[in-house]
Amino acid sequence: MPSSSDGTPPSGPASPAAVPPILDPELYERHEGLRETTLAYFTDPQDNAALRHIGQLLYSMALESIRYWPAEPQGAFVQQARAVVADLRHLQGTLAQMDQERVASALTEREDRISVACGRLVRRVKATADALEAALAKPYTEGEE
Repeated sequence: MPSSSDGTPPSGPASPAAVPPILDPELYERHEGLRETTLAYFTDPQDNAALRHIGQLLYSMALESIRYWPAEPQGAFVQQARAVVADLRHLQGTLAQMDQERVASALTEREDRISVACGRLVRRVKATADALEAALAKPYTEGEE
């Protein structure tokens, strides 16, 4: 949030908060960069947009610079699959924390309903991450395509 020279927030009407977008999975690369679970804390629309721009810039720079970096030890595809597992584990943890909010906080009826849904989804996300992790754990055999 912008602040005055003395560090206090400005007075006056607040602008509407930035809301995480609903993402089309087919257009996922348009949203590379910072995690939505992080960006959700930046509710000032200008700050949120700036961070999204920086995330997209970092992604574009990474794609342009990849040829200068060391090769992934097991190849780019396996590297991406490991990154997917890491993101799934992050979501698993976030959903579990949101599930626990029913115990830790006083939630509205709507928030309670969402919290219950988060609890159910933890198991699904965990199962998805477990399945991909198991596929990654299978040893590579020479000549395997």
